Amino acid sequence: MIDKVGGIILKDKKILVQRKKNKKEECIIPGGKREGQETDFETLKRELMEELSVELIEAEFIGGYDDIACFSDKKIHVQAYLVKTKGKIICNNEIKEAIWIDKNYAQEGIKVGSILGEYVIPELIKRNLM
Repeated sequence: MIDKVGGIILKDKKILVQRKKNKKEECIIPGGKREGQETDFETLKRELMEELSVELIEAEFIGGYDDIACFSDKKIHVQAYLVKTKGKIICNNEIKEAIWIDKNYAQEGIKVGSILGEYVIPELIKRNLM
């Protein structure tokens, strides 16, 4: 099982998603796997800096979700947090691009990973955050 921590960054009822530098089209939320005994907050802080060059200020737990990973077909568990960050978004490492999408992303031809599309975005819509 892949165990990840994801950061939900919102602005103007849009969510920031990213595409990796691989052959997949799907967008995912920023974040990644824990290293050693990292807490969720420590993992998010490191991953957001590594991937997007932003500093994590605060994180609020939204939910834990299980599905099949879109990049590997393995089972995945994501601890998702609504986060506040500081700094200009600059894509680094394995991140090809970061884009803002709204709840109508599918009509625009944007594909998202299963955790994002089946759980995170519906939860944000339910909370009137998207």
